[in-house]
Amino acid sequence: MKKFGLIGGIGPESTVEYYLQIVKRFKEITGSNSYPDFLIKSVDMNKILTYVSGKDYKALITFLKDKINEVGEIDFSAIASNTPHIVFDELSKEVNIPLISIVEETCKATKTKGFEKVGLLGTYSTMTSGFYQKAGNKYGIEIIIPSESQMNYIHDKYINELLFRNIKSSTKKELLSIVNDLYKNHAIEGLILGGTELPLILSQDDFKNIQIMDTTKIHVEAIVKMMLSE
Repeated sequence: MKKFGLIGGIGPESTVEYYLQIVKRFKEITGSNSYPDFLIKSVDMNKILTYVSGKDYKALITFLKDKINEVGEIDFSAIASNTPHIVFDELSKEVNIPLISIVEETCKATKTKGFEKVGLLGTYSTMTSGFYQKAGNKYGIEIIIPSESQMNYIHDKYINELLFRNIKSSTKKELLSIVNDLYKNHAIEGLILGGTELPLILSQDDFKNIQIMDTTKIHVEAIVKMMLSE
């Protein structure tokens, strides 16, 4: 089995989900009761958010590169968060092991579904920085984001509630309203949960007319398959 190292802690709640889902999917694919052997490097979420909000991308690349190198001897790595993928292409050139992109895997999975237009929720930088749109264009997918005021609301609730697993019914109601606007005004076929904490508050059961693209689940699938590849 390939040696894998996960960069986690961004935020802690979704990192727990990554661990649980990797173990579960590993058992399902192998048909055994064995547990996968991999490493989790927990990093300071506040530093990453500071680098991103200040657009200090050079420092962010250096920070992530150092943390990946600190994991030790691994065959590949992945970052358990969408937001740091703003520097994924540059970071990939700075490390000597493959990195599995949550953005690339999500867009591939979206293409497989045959969707041509999907909505995107996440942190403000994830929605506006263009890295999802760039990947989507490669696969012929138009990615639609909410209005400016809606994005500010989503970001606020993400940073101040979801990162701490503080799930409020009022927040969920407003998020559903935002997604409904995207469906009515743009005829989206699917919705990318472009924040790994978003599945804590939104699920497929909340929607009848669109399909959810759970980026955590999609990322985990790619990670486990790489772990078990020759």
